[in-house]
Amino acid sequence: MKYVVLAVGCLITLAGCEAERDPSSLFGPDASGVLVVDALLIVDQPLPRVLVSETVKANARGIDRLADVGDAEVVITQGEQTFVYRPSLGFFAGSYRPPPNAPLVLPNTIYNLRVQSQGREATAQTITPGRFDIREAALIDDETLEVIRPLNRYEDGDVQENRVVYQEGLLEMRFDPLPASGYHIAIESLDPESDFVIYSDLVDEDERADFERYGSSPAFEATDGIVRFPWFAVAYAGPHVIRIYAVDKNWFDLIRSVPEFFQDDDGNAFQPGGLAGDNFERPLFNVDGGIGIFGSASVDSVGFVVLPRPSQ
Repeated sequence: MKYVVLAVGCLITLAGCEAERDPSSLFGPDASGVLVVDALLIVDQPLPRVLVSETVKANARGIDRLADVGDAEVVITQGEQTFVYRPSLGFFAGSYRPPPNAPLVLPNTIYNLRVQSQGREATAQTITPGRFDIREAALIDDETLEVIRPLNRYEDGDVQENRVVYQEGLLEMRFDPLPASGYHIAIESLDPESDFVIYSDLVDEDERADFERYGSSPAFEATDGIVRFPWFAVAYAGPHVIRIYAVDKNWFDLIRSVPEFFQDDDGNAFQPGGLAGDNFERPLFNVDGGIGIFGSASVDSVGFVVLPRPSQ
């Protein structure tokens, strides 16, 4: 999950990020002491950890913008069930774990979060999407859009047989659209030692080190149930996994309302972005009494292996 929320996690935690405008314009002249919550529920997976922190003064830099909250009371409810969270041993002070034997996250279900600390209270609600299923995956011609060959899904067989040459054709995935707020894609290179496949006069040796082995897309809508994956998101050979998330309103709103450009203290930049026409002065957190995210999604994935072009 850390790869999926990479694009928004920086803003969620207010750690190590600087927008092009003064942070105080987003959160007020003195936004210190605001509870920050971070929890993402995934259908058919266990209840997640909940991270709780608080903001400090907007002119602080780096991790100094965050303070862990280790004394919080954290509760998630679903119907008549109440799940009281406990501090996570071995993690930083603001990490809370669910009770033992908590059930898996259900589809199409309302979950509520309540966090209390020193007289402050932050609450949020999410409605989980239905189960998401990639029905078909294929390599298609990038001009005619005709299928070159179908690809194995994980339930179909060995995804290691999904061998595709870098920049030859397009990866297409088809699914039955859900009544979800939108979709979000993450890609991950699974071999940390695999070779770099981008060879261009515009990319020198030093710049290669800036390419990550994981990434995520802006929020998008796919009412036709078709997603074609662009090659510019791939920089390495070897095994990869693409995960498509059908996301709830909270997840969708935050992704599309994050300011378009962020840069951390090391100069690393990313562009979460949003939908055409979106123009938000402040991120949409959907958390009462605090900021951050309490969202949910369902997910399915496709694996494939990238081969360098013959000329490489």
